[in-house]
Amino acid sequence: MRKLIQALKKKKPKAQEQLFSTYADYLFRISFRYLKNREECEDVLSQSFLNIFNAIGKTDISEEAQLKAWMKKIVINQSLMTIRKNIRFAPTLELIDEREESEITSDELLLEKDLLNMVLALPQGYRTVFSLYAIEGYKHEEIAEKLGVTIGTSKSQLSKARRILKEMICKTEVSYEAVR
Repeated sequence: MRKLIQALKKKKPKAQEQLFSTYADYLFRISFRYLKNREECEDVLSQSFLNIFNAIGKTDISEEAQLKAWMKKIVINQSLMTIRKNIRFAPTLELIDEREESEITSDELLLEKDLLNMVLALPQGYRTVFSLYAIEGYKHEEIAEKLGVTIGTSKSQLSKARRILKEMICKTEVSYEAVR
């Protein structure tokens, strides 16, 4: 991997092709989690790889784990820029109890694929905030800054996403019970 990274820093086309073929699918899936639109994800992926190829020479990345995390961050930021260009979150006046905890539980029959499909079914604003918070580990302050919204909007979007996901999970558990 170190040889590949060094070749990338020297802008060698074969190294760029290898990086693309190795990570394109992984990075596309990350973008799809936010955008849920194939064409937009392809655009994000293209722009992200251009950014990666142009900036890698200025980094001190030497390990695969560092490279993967750095590329993931670029794709997430590019996806968020696409979202900001396309939509604006509606301001919300809802008060959120910061101590509110999700009571979502999953039955052993509820598969990872089902959960991913449920997240993808969320409206874009809810899906984006939920993914940034629950999957990527960002704090509300960071989400608000990245998306250009208030912290309260971020919390509200997360709360609504959790509520919708809980309803989806309950419906799925009921339908699984009917199959048993």
